[in-house]
Amino acid sequence: MIKGKNTSSERIWEIDVLRGILVIIMVILHILYDLEFVYNFPIGYGTGFIDKIRILDATLFIMVSGISTKFSKNSFRRGLVVFFAALFISLVTFIAGRDYFISFGILHLLGICMMVSPLLKKIPTPWLLILSLIIAGTRFIVSDVNVFHNYFFMFGFHNDKFISADYYPIFPWAWPFLLGIALSRFIYKEKKSIFKFSVRDNHISRLGRHSLLVYLIHQP
Repeated sequence: MIKGKNTSSERIWEIDVLRGILVIIMVILHILYDLEFVYNFPIGYGTGFIDKIRILDATLFIMVSGISTKFSKNSFRRGLVVFFAALFISLVTFIAGRDYFISFGILHLLGICMMVSPLLKKIPTPWLLILSLIIAGTRFIVSDVNVFHNYFFMFGFHNDKFISADYYPIFPWAWPFLLGIALSRFIYKEKKSIFKFSVRDNHISRLGRHSLLVYLIHQP
């Protein structure tokens, strides 16, 4: 299972494994969501411990995506692919029905963040950290802003007529992505694993490498 130290040309195995674990948790959460809202099992999804796990999983997943831009040769292109996948999900859920429609979910957010990451990576680290903190703080402001339309729903501004079964607006959910970019400059300055050993390819790391595909196919 464990072998010698990585070379810089190899994938960063711990990122693949961590993303794979987060994907597994995501699948479990979506199973719980289906039990609650599709099959009417009162398990309390969206409250208590389950909701805390959802928030933690989403936060880490977004942060890992920010870290991964350190190793991407074309973040804009990858972001474009993710965003079009998100639009496909919006189309499918729109057809499925009002209760399942996803207008701006986590893939929409990640796609946009990845597309603008080439610009974000030009921001000095101190300012990037400050910007991440400011965006995180908007969670205490955005929800109190009253609007008469939903034109800016992607930024978190909406009224009670807005619907999205999965909703991760830019404010405040972009903050872990920016933090991930900043952290990558410290943790992966040399673009190689931080461990002196590596883990052989396994099912979890493969899930991590193909997280977008898993996200697209697991719900159907």
